[in-house]
Amino acid sequence: MTAVSKRRASALTSICDIVAASEKLKQLLSNALARIGAEDEGNNHAKELTQALAELFIRTPDQLKAALEDPDVIGDVRHAGIRGMLLPAIRTELKRSEVDSSWRRALIKAAKPKKELNKPLLRRLEVARADFTQLSSIDQVSQTFRARLFLILRISNGALDSDLMKDFEGFPFDEDGQPTFRPSAQWYLNQIDFPNGRDIKVMESKVTKEKDDLQLIKRIEGEFFERFELQNFPFDAQDLTITVSMNCANEGPVPVEFIDTDKDRDPPQLGVDTVNFAFDDIWVLSPSVKPEITTVGATAKRRFPAVHLRACVCRKPNFILLNVAAPTSVIAFLSMTTFFVPPADTADRLELSITILLTAVAFKFASASYLPQISYQTLVDKFCLLCTSFIVLANLSHVILGVLFHWVNVQDATLDAVNVASLVAMLVTWLSVQVWFFHSANVAKKSDTDAGQMRRRATDLPWTSGTELGYARMCQSFGRVLTCCKRKTITLDELEEQNDSDKVT
Repeated sequence: MTAVSKRRASALTSICDIVAASEKLKQLLSNALARIGAEDEGNNHAKELTQALAELFIRTPDQLKAALEDPDVIGDVRHAGIRGMLLPAIRTELKRSEVDSSWRRALIKAAKPKKELNKPLLRRLEVARADFTQLSSIDQVSQTFRARLFLILRISNGALDSDLMKDFEGFPFDEDGQPTFRPSAQWYLNQIDFPNGRDIKVMESKVTKEKDDLQLIKRIEGEFFERFELQNFPFDAQDLTITVSMNCANEGPVPVEFIDTDKDRDPPQLGVDTVNFAFDDIWVLSPSVKPEITTVGATAKRRFPAVHLRACVCRKPNFILLNVAAPTSVIAFLSMTTFFVPPADTADRLELSITILLTAVAFKFASASYLPQISYQTLVDKFCLLCTSFIVLANLSHVILGVLFHWVNVQDATLDAVNVASLVAMLVTWLSVQVWFFHSANVAKKSDTDAGQMRRRATDLPWTSGTELGYARMCQSFGRVLTCCKRKTITLDELEEQNDSDKVT
């Protein structure tokens, strides 16, 4: 059928509807005239009234009802001939007509068989690919990081489902206005959400077909919240998590479930772009991504399917060690030099010791900007607190020695012996603090993250700088020389081999 034919058919249908509505209005007026006893002249009078109302653009019973309820139009209706006893009769007929229409619609609806709603159909999604790129702004104060994510979710055999293949993004309804609960893949694509994200920018969103499977593709960029675990700072490792969820409740009519990839399929492609990582001088970034299937939601009765995608970063502690831990340790060590002042000079001892204590406190305030602003103590906080307590303990030792000299009148030999014993005890205490710190650091380096991800240490990196490589070879060469020296004999071949290795180094 051509466009002209369609327009003609539409115009003809409209004319037929107008004529039918006009006849219905004429019949209503005839019934009203019969109600007041004007049956003989009912048809002619009803025809005249219909023509008069048509001049007021009133052609249907609904328009007449609206005109009678409008105070601005009812005057014109009365001038058209609807007045006196005819007016309440017409209103009665309008009410009866409305009741008849309601009953007719109810009977039609009751006679029509009800369709049963479709039962919930569980859709299963697999994470086929997840790429972390452009990781930046790892902020331990605001507990956030920025990243780009390229995500592919796969629906196995989705291309064989006619409902999923529909090119419609809205929620589907049948011809009776009832929901079918069989949305398309485009609708599922729009339900992908990132609960821990903020200012999410969608760069790509589409549905593609790969053989019999459908792929939901999203490329996004944004800022994500992450609770950093800083108990082992500066030897900590952090999980950078992007949570992908579906706005389809497990208890709802359109449930969705994340599943692991089948064993007969290729494993999912999960990776992190470590080459373009901007903070490689502060963090060591792992190239792998660990997925974890879970659910999210504010209440236990309404949960939404989700999967956590985690990348792991390990902090390089050299900056904190050189600028915070090492100076604090040296200041604490210098407090032991006050024991070389004669025990009788209590004032001089206390003056030096308190000066060192004030220096430690001032350095603590100066280095506070390098440390995380959190309520609990990190490993380096505990170390600094122990070093400060060590200096306070040295002050107390000087006070005790002063009391023994000035008030108890202990002999000089005994006082010197107590002073030496105090110095030895302080030295052992200082060494114990250092050993504890290095042991705790070693344990922290070998520990995994809270999510169970293994750390990636600098020695595990596939690349090594030329200086580090040369240093390693030099150590190996030196070790071979020591081995030969232990045997007390070095052959000419061993010397030549050693010289060749030194040249390579």
